[in-house]
Amino acid sequence: MAHAAGIVLYNPDIKRLEENISAIAPQVSELILIDNGSKNIDEIAELTAKYDNITYVRNDDNYGIAKALNQIIDKADELGEEWVLTLDQDTVCEPDIIETYDRFAKRAKDNIGIITSKYKDRSVEVDFGMTQEYEKVSFCITSGAFNNVKCIKAVGGFDEKLFIDMVDYDICYALTRGGYKIIRLNYTGFLHEVGRSTSKKFFGKNIIIFNHSPLRKYYWVRNSIYLKRKYKLGIKSDVRVVKRMIQTLLYENDKFHKLKSMFKGVADGYKL
Repeated sequence: MAHAAGIVLYNPDIKRLEENISAIAPQVSELILIDNGSKNIDEIAELTAKYDNITYVRNDDNYGIAKALNQIIDKADELGEEWVLTLDQDTVCEPDIIETYDRFAKRAKDNIGIITSKYKDRSVEVDFGMTQEYEKVSFCITSGAFNNVKCIKAVGGFDEKLFIDMVDYDICYALTRGGYKIIRLNYTGFLHEVGRSTSKKFFGKNIIIFNHSPLRKYYWVRNSIYLKRKYKLGIKSDVRVVKRMIQTLLYENDKFHKLKSMFKGVADGYKL
């Protein structure tokens, strides 16, 4: 049985979006596009007109990633789909990703909330260190995640306070604390890109520097503080924020604006 997939759109690069849609549309019965107020709507319309299994929903404004993901989950539920694959607008899937996920889902227990896989990053080498067929993990990114619709709804869906960044962490915390599992398959299912990533050495370890904009830095820090409070995460969360600040100071451009945004994120995280 073919399942649904959903993509959140915001001023997408049409060429990359076309690669994305052409890879996933043949694999699913319905492809749900949630558009957060893109300006290049005519180009999007021209592209989507080539497919007969696309449900296109346009929001009047950019309501953020979390709300758009909830719209995908709700639409998949409305269509009677048990599972829905969520994708970033520039992700490109392997031609057998749905078949691979579906095969595992059929033999899986009821308490699996998300099935995910390894991915290839366009900018950096990502080492997942996997040796088994699959493993239970604490977190995964929302792009390339095969979401169990009932499980996502059971934990209250995606937290719309977050807007962008840490949305994936939040849903994973919610699922694992709700007794659901996140399973990663030892299979490279999609091509992805996180910011304009570069690899650097930090205290002798290889780390990924995401080179996000000051705005993204703000949301990442604000939402990290919010999640620390929401899930009572303790000092580990503060350490992650401090590390990210130090890495920004050491390795990134536009340090002043980025750090200013990050400190504002700390303050606002305690108000959210």
